[in-house]
Amino acid sequence: MKDKAAAIVEEAKKLWGRLSSRAPRAAIPPAIDITVETLERQVRQLEEEAAASYEVVHSIAQQHSQLTEQHLELAQALDQQLVINRRLIWACGALGVLALTALAIAIAR
Repeated sequence: MKDKAAAIVEEAKKLWGRLSSRAPRAAIPPAIDITVETLERQVRQLEEEAAASYEVVHSIAQQHSQLTEQHLELAQALDQQLVINRRLIWACGALGVLALTALAIAIAR
């Protein structure tokens, strides 16, 4: 474990050395031509994208809610089936005892 940690530290040092020795990137040109119309268009586009994203998230939330309800219904149905199965097992056991008793009486006569 210590060997792996030491190897990671060494690789990080090498990476840092390579990154710190790079030449700085070119600066952004100071004159940027941005018009109010361009900004308004971009804002409208972002608003449309936000509305579409909201619709997607809302749809996913509704589907999640429906799946949760279905899961609860399924769990309740499973619980009911377990109760029914327990009753059937007890009934089969009781019938088995009665059948053995009847067989024993029949053999004894």
